[in-house]
Amino acid sequence: MTEYPPPGQQPPSSPEGGYRSPGQYPPPSSTGGYPPPPPSDYPAPPGEPYRPQGQGRGLAITALVLGILAILSCPTVLGGVLFGLLGLVFGIIAVVKARRGTAGGGVMAWFGLSLATLGIIAGIVIGVVEGMWIADHGGRTYLDCTRQANGDQAKVQQCADQFRSSLENTPTPAR
Repeated sequence: MTEYPPPGQQPPSSPEGGYRSPGQYPPPSSTGGYPPPPPSDYPAPPGEPYRPQGQGRGLAITALVLGILAILSCPTVLGGVLFGLLGLVFGIIAVVKARRGTAGGGVMAWFGLSLATLGIIAGIVIGVVEGMWIADHGGRTYLDCTRQANGDQAKVQQCADQFRSSLENTPTPAR
């Protein structure tokens, strides 16, 4: 039967790999003799020392999503410009924070910023083209007619009917 040494004393070392002498033990670390845990994005369990968290990428993800929405909704003009402006704001904030090192996702923020800018530009261009098309196809006549109606609802309705018929009679380009 193996006898254990009294508390506070080291047993003698044996060549069979049993006990080791005090010089053969690795130096104790601050975590109770174990190496420090690898870094992770999860918080430390209760009772363990604090581990730094990964840097947040929420603003960069928001900028990217808003930039994608700006591109997808630019034919509606208002959606492209609105989502584009929001994506631009979030993208600028995310890029600044990523450059300072207080947030992650710098590349994602740049992509969101780029898509938001393209969404704004496309929305404005589409709005201008649509406005010119409407003006060329009876829009100016409709505005002049409603101004001359001076609030008379029968005349305003007649102006709207004329504008609608001018749009319906517009020839479509041959394909």
